[in-house]
Amino acid sequence: MGKIRSGGEVSLIERQYWDARRHRDPVDDVTLDYVREQVLRPFYEGGSDKYTCNKIAFHGILNRCWEKKHVLDYACGDGFWAVYFALTGAGKVSGFDLSPVGIERGRERVTRQGLDSIVDLRTMDARRLEYPDNCFDLVIGHGAIHHTIKYPNVFAELHRVMKPGTSAFFLENLADFRPWRWHWKIKGPIAEGDVPIFTRELREKASMFAEMNITGDTLLYSIKMFWKRQPGPVGRWLLRLAKKSDDFLFRRFPSLRNCGSFSYIELKKGDQ
Repeated sequence: MGKIRSGGEVSLIERQYWDARRHRDPVDDVTLDYVREQVLRPFYEGGSDKYTCNKIAFHGILNRCWEKKHVLDYACGDGFWAVYFALTGAGKVSGFDLSPVGIERGRERVTRQGLDSIVDLRTMDARRLEYPDNCFDLVIGHGAIHHTIKYPNVFAELHRVMKPGTSAFFLENLADFRPWRWHWKIKGPIAEGDVPIFTRELREKASMFAEMNITGDTLLYSIKMFWKRQPGPVGRWLLRLAKKSDDFLFRRFPSLRNCGSFSYIELKKGDQ
């Protein structure tokens, strides 16, 4: 695991992996109906993947705070969320990713949906962002930090391009959750560039930010990770029960959020 965290030649391996994957991914239009019915719908009610409930909670925290703002879609992949932000009221959306293929396919989607005047996607390295200082009103990343934290300078660059007083929001899985820690010990280095993130490491590397808020989520409901496809009736019942149990436990014992397998992270830049 040490080698993949070194920040050396891993970026090339990671880029090659994502280029190959993006070649296979469909570039369908992003529609609000699809996002509502699939991406932001509970997994046990037909959502498209086992992360849908965390995306729902994350977007609940965001509460469309991107409206009329200049948003950076951090590590944007193929531009799915960048297009969604544009369709739902963002004033301007910039997005970057390490994968040229992802950006190429994202631009195809942007053009096809008539959003070239709003959405700008570029191939870029998180260590050297090609944006001016203090230019973004808001930064949003879905599962991005566990790709970039292994490289030097990424938080300093993120801090640099944000306007004073603004926030960056990230949906992540933190390895403080013990089963994730076991998962990483077994898994070891992988070509897609994922690495475990720990709260202490995050606080150290992002220390230039004035404030960091971490809201943990998902305890018993972590069993959803065992499903590789849509659950049947019994599976849906079990997952629904686990989710309701988590909601009850978090209300009754708020400190349990520190043990969640997924987290919603806010990094806030100081006013000056």
